[in-house]
Amino acid sequence: MLYVGKSTSRLDGKDKVSGRAVYTADIHMDGFLEISLVRSPVAHAILKGIRSPKMPESCYIFTAKDLSQNFIPSIFSEQPVLAADHIRYQGEAVAIVAAPTRKQADSLASSVVLDLDVLETVDSIEEALKEDSSKLFENGNICSSFHNDKGDVDKAFKDCHLILEGDFETPIQIHGFMEPEAAVCYIDDKNRLSIVSSTQNAYSDLYTASTATGRDASEITSRAATVGGAFGGKDGNTAQVFAAVVTHLTGKPSRFIYTREENIRWGMKRHRSLTHAKVGFSSDGHILAADCSMLLDTGAYALLGPSVLRLGLEHFTGAYFVPSIRLDGKLMYTNHAPASAMRGFGAPQAAMAFENILNRAARKLNLDELEIRRINAIHKGQQGPMGGENEHEIALEEALDKFAQSDFYKEMKTNPQRGCGYAISVGMMSSGLGKHVPDTCHVTIDRKGKTFVVRTSIVDIGQGSHTVLSQIAAEALDTDLENIDLQMGCTDDNKDSGSTAASRSTFVCGNAICQAALKIKEGQAHAEGVFAFPEATGEAIHTYFAFMVQGAKVRVDENTGEVKVLWMHSTTDTGRVINPELCRGQIFGGIAMSIGMTLSEQIRYRDGITLENSLANYILPTAMDVPKLTNDFVEKEEKTGPFGAKGMAELPTVAVAPAVTSAVCSLYDGLEINRVPIDRLSVLKARRKV
Repeated sequence: MLYVGKSTSRLDGKDKVSGRAVYTADIHMDGFLEISLVRSPVAHAILKGIRSPKMPESCYIFTAKDLSQNFIPSIFSEQPVLAADHIRYQGEAVAIVAAPTRKQADSLASSVVLDLDVLETVDSIEEALKEDSSKLFENGNICSSFHNDKGDVDKAFKDCHLILEGDFETPIQIHGFMEPEAAVCYIDDKNRLSIVSSTQNAYSDLYTASTATGRDASEITSRAATVGGAFGGKDGNTAQVFAAVVTHLTGKPSRFIYTREENIRWGMKRHRSLTHAKVGFSSDGHILAADCSMLLDTGAYALLGPSVLRLGLEHFTGAYFVPSIRLDGKLMYTNHAPASAMRGFGAPQAAMAFENILNRAARKLNLDELEIRRINAIHKGQQGPMGGENEHEIALEEALDKFAQSDFYKEMKTNPQRGCGYAISVGMMSSGLGKHVPDTCHVTIDRKGKTFVVRTSIVDIGQGSHTVLSQIAAEALDTDLENIDLQMGCTDDNKDSGSTAASRSTFVCGNAICQAALKIKEGQAHAEGVFAFPEATGEAIHTYFAFMVQGAKVRVDENTGEVKVLWMHSTTDTGRVINPELCRGQIFGGIAMSIGMTLSEQIRYRDGITLENSLANYILPTAMDVPKLTNDFVEKEEKTGPFGAKGMAELPTVAVAPAVTSAVCSLYDGLEINRVPIDRLSVLKARRKV
């Protein structure tokens, strides 16, 4: 192998560190109109009218009546571009103001008066469930629900030696990307509406703009600029449709860049979860039955929430074979900013419950935390929680064995540091968009002398896919890496390859590249490769999964209750690793993100208004908060993957919270922590009860 398995430096690294990389906010054009939104000052109201001042010359205001169609395409397509009658969250866009400067646009937007009939606010999942609560939609506050049984759950519980249950909570979390949401739009030399944005899906932006403006899709082009992080928060409309509407209606170039406050308060979020988990065990540690009831706060609109709910439930029993499982879930509307995709997509919420219970069962059954996981580890050919058979390669048992040989585990078992707590958890994460969702990737390759031009609409959102996919292309074409010209994230000359999400880019795009490369090697000068994920069987949603064993070492300050994570070690089963150094970067970044959720990050609401509105009071972990991080790979080739690879971008986020909370609990007999983020007061209170 020339490139696969080698830690090639990032191909975009020099441009990014030197400042040559062009982000959306770096784009400047003469005559730019800057955009500000008129946002609702209240969380729940009927909009009875809009009164705006006379707009100065070269300034504009647009409302819902100026749109061709007033909805954002999604699973339910219920969210309006601009609220026309019913306002469902504080900050919801009601009108678009465009002016030569952002300061002028903000000033004009602040002078617009909304005539509102204020309604009672639904400020939590608990309130949304009440029969007498205010209703966000005519049919109530249940956005969607899901139920699935496998086996005879009630009978299985009767046969259990030990049954544990508990209620677990995870918070609303922001994505925390460095570059806020941003979009530019202009009329290009072909008279097309041209969108450039920080996005995970250029085609989705094109379709949304077509819906709102009434322009045919052929009259619109869309591409991603350099993207400064996304993590799911740019999978769907953020700024794009507003810029498209302004340019469509004025003919002038426009730009909309979120402020950090707009990002924190009104950008997409991770769903808050309330999970009741009940798990039954035999005397020797086999899991015989599991029952999960999960509630998620999707905010004012569904967006991708229904899929997050199903995936969270699908991942509840994680990496284990459980013969009898009951899964129930409800996605609830509240008067909060909408939640949608975020790295892990429901799996971290599920793992917080199940992995904590598994560690408690190990203690009660006098089993080692690794051993109880070996006993229950799922194997190839066994059924997952929704009945689908796992036909892909699984190396979880090998990962557990390798973890047992690590320096971390040896310290944990034979030489624990005084005053430190240790614990283990396991995460599982699917790859692909899932059942009933088109999950196809198109790639074209043109041979031009020694150069191979590889085109795909998949986007590098900062995760390094430009480098990894170039490595795959060079390997598949038997050429030098410098001969690969990979062009990504544009609707011109590329077919729709779906979102850059769901840990799918390396798998689907890598496979499509390999298909096209084979045709080129057979003598074609131009070739197309198309790869589609096989659909899951039965009620199962996904067909491919990756696994990770994680260990956490923590220290608790006896006086303040502050929890400090000192070391996290991982053993990762993600098939063949294309670029080990980039893969470790993904792993370490994902762990840091979930340490934030575990220790400090949360968005809270009071009367529908966020209490956190800046990075001064929304506490992201810094480099000083990130612990020692180590990782080992277990490389068991996935025969259907490109050179044996599986997806892994979200996997590191899944099991951090239960590893850390269980490590804290290991310090105190009887202590249980069921909620994150852990705060100092809660630890001190819990310790007093021990």
